[in-house]
Amino acid sequence: MTQRPKIKDVARRAGVSPTLASFALNGREGVGEETRQRILAAAAELGYRANPYARALRTGSSNSFGLLIRNLSNPIFLDVIAGAQEAAVSSETTILIADADYSFERERQHIERFAAHHVDGLAIAPVGPGESVDLWRDLRPGAPTVVLYATAPGLDDVIRVGPDARRAVRLAVDHLYELGHRDIAFLTAPRELMADHDRLDEFELACADLGLPPRPVFTPLNLAAVMERVTALLDSPTPPTAVITNSDYTAHGVYLAARERGFTVGRDLSVVGHDDLPTAELLDPPLTTIRMDGRALGRALFDRLSGADADRAGDGDPGDGAGRTEPVDHAEPVELVVRRSTGPVR
Repeated sequence: MTQRPKIKDVARRAGVSPTLASFALNGREGVGEETRQRILAAAAELGYRANPYARALRTGSSNSFGLLIRNLSNPIFLDVIAGAQEAAVSSETTILIADADYSFERERQHIERFAAHHVDGLAIAPVGPGESVDLWRDLRPGAPTVVLYATAPGLDDVIRVGPDARRAVRLAVDHLYELGHRDIAFLTAPRELMADHDRLDEFELACADLGLPPRPVFTPLNLAAVMERVTALLDSPTPPTAVITNSDYTAHGVYLAARERGFTVGRDLSVVGHDDLPTAELLDPPLTTIRMDGRALGRALFDRLSGADADRAGDGDPGDGAGRTEPVDHAEPVELVVRRSTGPVR
């Protein structure tokens, strides 16, 4: 089997020292342009590819970023990953993906591994309030940190990227109120696992504004747990007339519970999802939901990790508030899509 060419082979082909070849291949200064081109041509002829792990150890940079998701069972994260990957490929960068599966311990393990691989930055949809971000910043001080789908209270020097959560909740509550609903349940993660506190805060504010009693329903956000929790809710002496979910994924669990208990969605129980997944309009009845572009969110995430967002802003007109050098938070726009899973109170 042919051995993989090494940097000394490139140096020999180009007639330079290994040190000079290394400088040229890593884009460092101190190499004349003619010599650099000769070295690059030699590397191409030999099929030389740098060892990414050796380069990371040598330079402290891996030309890769970590993306740590708390719950990959939720399909919206696949769209986010796809958008981030599109942006990464166009900039010749790699995105490494990991799933914490709502486990604090697994989340910490992934962070330690990302740091050991010298990823250049981390985007994390954290479990709970984001305490593990402190571990990342201890292990990789100064590396960019983007917090995804989370408020991360008390964390400074992080960039926050997510849907416009407050508007999403307000759209759902107002829609149901206009249909006559006065007993609205709101699905959310248990407090110890909750990352998007702004959703619950906005729900309680919206209820207060409309004179409604808030009815948060705390449950692990997997289909089995949601179905069990909503089944018990529908069996209660005073079942709600409507349910707002945190995702189309968990809305499936509400549909299953309603069917199990003989409730007809859209007639006996109104349901509002979030994300507008391709399956939303295939449900029976089609799901009223909050539409958001997950791929655009992924691209915005990568831009902030890589600094592309700040670079573009720096090229703008200072009179327009541009010229900044720091990335800013991003709230992806949302809109209500009304289908047949919501209807007037009977």
